[in-house]
Amino acid sequence: MTQIAVFEFETIRYDPELYEFEWNRNGNLEGCRKGTKDKRFVWQPHGSQFTIVEEVREKTLVLKLKKPEPLDRDNVLKVIGFDKSWITIQKKDSKPI
Repeated sequence: MTQIAVFEFETIRYDPELYEFEWNRNGNLEGCRKGTKDKRFVWQPHGSQFTIVEEVREKTLVLKLKKPEPLDRDNVLKVIGFDKSWITIQKKDSKPI
């Protein structure tokens, strides 16, 4: 993710009678305002994530990050002082190699 919008809104109690809930093809439970396709909630039971969908307001702080260049693996290992003795390879049900 290289961009994020930061804003606040007042937390309110949502009346469940105003929403219709339905499982989507990905196994997520979605809640829409009754009579519309206006999605307001998504629950991902397999990931234990609950999302409240809000519109991004005009006065919003938008942070954009420049994607960093990939690190050179060999240089990073050298800088941290990597030593092969840090790693032990072991086959299951056997002694260390």
